[in-house]
Amino acid sequence: MKKRIILQSFIISLVTALVVFFSSIATHYSVQEHRIKQEIAADAEMFADIVKNDPETLHNISDFGNARVTVISEDGKVLFDSGKSDSENMEDHSSRQEVVSALKGSPEVVKRYSETLGRSMYYYALAIDTDQGKLVIRVAESASDIWSFSGIALLYVAIALIVAFVLSYLLANNLSGKVEDRLTDLRDGLRSANSGNYSLRPCSTSDALDFSIISELNELVAALKENYDSVTTEKAKLASIIDNMTQGLVVVDGKGSVVIRNSIAEQLLGKIKTGAALINMIDDEGLYGKINSVLDADGNETFPCEYHGRDLVLNVFRMKQWGVSENLGIILISDVTKEKELSRQKSVFFANASHELKTPLTSVQGLSEVLLSRTDENSPDYKYIKRIYTESVRLHNIVMDMLYISKLESREVARNREKVSLRNVIEDSTQAYKDEIAAKEITVSSEGDAVVEGDDHNLYECFNNIIGNAVHYNKQGGNIKVTLSQDDTDAIVSVEDSGIGIAEEHLPYICERFYRVDKSRSKQTGGTGLGLSIVKHIVALYGGTLDIKSEVGRGTTVTVKLPLRRK
Repeated sequence: MKKRIILQSFIISLVTALVVFFSSIATHYSVQEHRIKQEIAADAEMFADIVKNDPETLHNISDFGNARVTVISEDGKVLFDSGKSDSENMEDHSSRQEVVSALKGSPEVVKRYSETLGRSMYYYALAIDTDQGKLVIRVAESASDIWSFSGIALLYVAIALIVAFVLSYLLANNLSGKVEDRLTDLRDGLRSANSGNYSLRPCSTSDALDFSIISELNELVAALKENYDSVTTEKAKLASIIDNMTQGLVVVDGKGSVVIRNSIAEQLLGKIKTGAALINMIDDEGLYGKINSVLDADGNETFPCEYHGRDLVLNVFRMKQWGVSENLGIILISDVTKEKELSRQKSVFFANASHELKTPLTSVQGLSEVLLSRTDENSPDYKYIKRIYTESVRLHNIVMDMLYISKLESREVARNREKVSLRNVIEDSTQAYKDEIAAKEITVSSEGDAVVEGDDHNLYECFNNIIGNAVHYNKQGGNIKVTLSQDDTDAIVSVEDSGIGIAEEHLPYICERFYRVDKSRSKQTGGTGLGLSIVKHIVALYGGTLDIKSEVGRGTTVTVKLPLRRK
């Protein structure tokens, strides 16, 4: 740095000195040239006066100094030349520029190379009238006389340049030393801050610039410390939040290296160091391949898997960082082992309880039916026996639905693969409720058809429950519209009614077992609270989708989408 400053200062000084030197020479040359022009003009006027008075006087002058005097006739013949003794033999001068200008009455100084003298000369001529006629008095002076006067000036200029160079070197050396000291101080301060030492530097100098630099450095160090503390705090908060998540979290970069993971993820998948490849964390090639395929496709997918005896649910997606071209891969892992075990136990209890209740309920229903047939309708016991019979029938229906759901969950239902017309299934379901439809004066219409591969009984149970709800919860004089269609892969059935509708807050739960929006109305209609749960399980069994949209007071639309061929 110091050498560079000295070198740059020396170059600047050299360029400046050269500019000054050549400017001085040019100025000196211009001044001397102007002086010579004035001198020869004055000499020409002086010699012209002499010739006017007595032309022969010039022959008596022995020293003309630096000037060369020439007398020329109007026709260009040289009559006298102080530099030549045989002037009569000199060439014709009538065409010389200074002579022509003088004869025209507009004398001017002309610079020209003299063949006679062999050097550049300045010429100036005046025309005068004499007894001998018009004569031209010309005075010439050598151009080299300019430099004869410049020798001493150039010597002083050269000495001044040498002194300037020495002084510039000394000043540059002193300045570079100060700059280097300041830069070294700045470097030490920045190094100290970079190493984590944010202590402020003392500021005891009286120099305004030094004081300003140290003050700015201290402000910078203070700002860095504040930002570092803030980032450290936020990083600690983020690390605490990630480690206290109930889900496992793994974040991978574009190269598949793990950049973030929490303790839950390491418990569920395996321990790994930051920066290691994801494949080192997951020892199941199938699971790793599934995750990798989702990330490579920039997709977003949630899927269950079994890993080392645990039931997991993984949500895999890409997250784009602001201002960064690379996308991060996010893997959220949920351990649902306990939930699945609880659900399995619930299903087992559900099935066992249904089996245990079926036999006594059948007996109660049969016996109450016998008693009811033997009891007179006017008897005070008749209504009690009928109530027993009605409730036993409702309980029997609930138990049968519970058994059917258990079979659906355990995949023990019939798996026939036959072509089934969904239009026929809808018509059969509608026929089952013809009495209630007539009593409520409900208009039922259907259009289109769709044929799927499946079991007729399962499909009947599915759409019988949907049609049943559309009838039970419809208004007097309402309507039910069924639309059937199919494309290359799926059959779509939409059942739209003008019933009482379902409030939005109930929609997420209406497919749960025994969930009822209006319990009192469900009892009136004889519902078990398991109809939509059965529908959901059958649709899931076929690999289809179920969508329910409803608005209170305006009705409900249930849309079932089933694949044309069983998977």
